Amino acid sequence: MKALLIIDDDTTSQIASFYLKPLGMDIIRYRDPLKALDNLDEILPDAIIMSARDFPRHWKPIVVNIRSQYSKSDCVIVLLKGTFFPFEEAAKAAHLGVNGVIREALDDPLERTRFQQLFKRYVQVDEARITDRRPLTTWDKLDFIFSHPQTLAPISGCIETISSSGLSMKPDHPSLCSDLEPGTVIEDADLRIDKAVVSFTCTLIRRGAILAFSFDGMPENDRKLLLQYLAATPERQMKALIQQTS
Repeated sequence: MKALLIIDDDTTSQIASFYLKPLGMDIIRYRDPLKALDNLDEILPDAIIMSARDFPRHWKPIVVNIRSQYSKSDCVIVLLKGTFFPFEEAAKAAHLGVNGVIREALDDPLERTRFQQLFKRYVQVDEARITDRRPLTTWDKLDFIFSHPQTLAPISGCIETISSSGLSMKPDHPSLCSDLEPGTVIEDADLRIDKAVVSFTCTLIRRGAILAFSFDGMPENDRKLLLQYLAATPERQMKALIQQTS
């Protein structure tokens, strides 16, 4: 499946890509909406994510053009709004055939849930992959640490969200990794999964107050171990509740 991003802002594009890839989406991005329209027949996207903040005067004619070729079930259109998006604009979006309008703050768990639910409703994606990425719970024993590629300084932090394909974390000391750029390959990364520790290479895909990593170099056996551990969270929660009441 293909997701077409029509987004000018790099940070917004990186965040959207980070949460689309676990759903099995191949990402294609354009900064120029007119070029995206020109290549629409070649791309044949299953979903289009467009920033109304980046293109406040262009998104309406673009949506009209797309809807003249693709129905709401054939191609999902998600509009990302900024801080100012009046009700009248939202009503126009619905009238023109936009599947959903959400805030650009996709690092907000509520917005991210709405984002994923839109795809669950309209696009046939793997159910397991939809629910794979999630925040850490008090019943999870997971820790992540990596070495800076140049300074070799160990960098630890608090895991925010995790899946079998990647994680996001808030570094304990942001200054130690402030120079890292998206696309940097981390050769030395360790993830503690309960009592096991797995080592692998990964890729930084988002920088800032919250770092995001893709587990591109994680061995398949370790990935299965992590997936099994994440799937068993409800069972660990139930055991903990039983112990608390006994």
